Amino acid sequence: MSEIAVYSDEAYIRGQAPITKREIRVLTIALLGIEATDVVVDIGAGTGGLTMEAAHAARAGRVYAVEAKPAAQALIRQNIERFDASNVTLIEGKAPQALGAIGEPADKIIVGGSGGAVEDILAWCRDHLRDGGRVATNFITLENAARAKLYLTAHFQNVEVIQVGISRGEPVGGLTMMKAQNPIYIITADK
Repeated sequence: MSEIAVYSDEAYIRGQAPITKREIRVLTIALLGIEATDVVVDIGAGTGGLTMEAAHAARAGRVYAVEAKPAAQALIRQNIERFDASNVTLIEGKAPQALGAIGEPADKIIVGGSGGAVEDILAWCRDHLRDGGRVATNFITLENAARAKLYLTAHFQNVEVIQVGISRGEPVGGLTMMKAQNPIYIITADK
């Protein structure tokens, strides 16, 4: 069983790039079941939140962070250093084109950003995920989640969809008010 690091959102160097919130990172990594020697690909890595959690879980494996935006790439580099994630390789470029730089099959794949190319990215996942491998997709929009669900159902097994709504407590006048975060669709599937 893999050990999951639960880094706080504040532990990351963030800038203006998006970060997957802590609760979603924990769920995504747990649903993937990353093992210590796995090869993991994080597509649309943003700040590298899921990348760093995956690097900790796959501590004797390799993690590829794929990101198109230069500002986010810089943050990933800084977070690799901050979390001593020497098993992470940054792939600069837009998926699916940049995915050709990954020269080995993956055991686990995270799709956190698609840049409008959901089906093409999932086709790459189908072709480059080892048999018995697992993919987890995270979407904030219903349309991208629906596109992913249709593709995964047609080409993968054991497709599961969950929608997660997280609320965090914030102090208000000595009391605690729950403040809702954006709901996230997490869709997992096996090859």
